[in-house]
Formats: sequence, structure tokens, C-alpha cells
Amino acid sequence: MPARPTKAASHPTPAQVRIASKLAQGLSTGKAAAELGLSEGTVAIQMSHGNLRVGVRHRHALIHACYVTDHLPLPEPIAPPPGGVDDIETKILWSLALDCTYAEIARHIGLPPDAMKKKIRALRKRWAAENDPHLITLGWKFAVLNASHGTGGRQVT
Repeated sequence: MPARPTKAASHPTPAQVRIASKLAQGLSTGKAAAELGLSEGTVAIQMSHGNLRVGVRHRHALIHACYVTDHLPLPEPIAPPPGGVDDIETKILWSLALDCTYAEIARHIGLPPDAMKKKIRALRKRWAAENDPHLITLGWKFAVLNASHGTGGRQVT
């Protein structure tokens, strides 16, 4: 039996972009829902459908895809906080942006999963990032991330 064809990726809907914009600012699902006058369930479902439309598994990758495809305005670039970004942190940010799981990231950078998670928590703390989608926004703001590697999902046309 032939394999089922994969659905071509498409763009997120305007509603999904509005929600993604709030998450990119570091808002939690609950806070984004409150600001937009939606239920938390609606936000969660819209983000899940947005992930499917773009062809990614995680919200942080959806945020990156929205920047790459100009669905979200790019943050104004500024210099990174003191300490900059080391090679491991750069690999972690790109791996998150390109839709890797934590286990995949740990293997990619050659750290045990717990050490990799600790590295992400330390980066979030140093950058005052509320969550992984916010970390992606800050990666763009600090010019660590850009559109050079695409969206990480299926090709969007």
C-alpha cells in the first residue's frame, strides 16, 4: 500500500498569528487567552492547528516560522545581554527554532538531557525569557536567529 501523501504546509490563520504574537512576547496560554478574550482551550487548539498548518510540532518553532514568513513583525535588533551567546546556546536556539525536541537537542549538542535542560533554564534566566517561544523572539532580537535556515517545518510556499 503506498504511503499517504503528506499535506503541504500552509500559513497560519490571522487568529493563529494574533495568538502567536502574544506567546512570542512571553505570555502564557492563560495570559494570552485573557488578553484576547478567549478561553485557554481555544488558544491551545488554535496553536495546535497552527503547528499542523505550518508543519511543526512545537510553539517555539511556530513562532520562528511566523518570523521567517513575515507573519510576525521582526523584533527590533539590539545587542545581546552581557555574556553574549556561546556556541552551545546558539545550537540550542537554532535547534528550538527548527523544531527539535529536547531529546534531539541534547543529542545534537552532546550533553545529557538534564544538562541541556539546565542550559536552557540558565539562558532563559539570563535573558529574562518567560518560555521557549519568548526565547525564540529574543534570539531574533539579539540577532542569533534569522531566516537563513528556513522554518524547520514542511516547506511553506
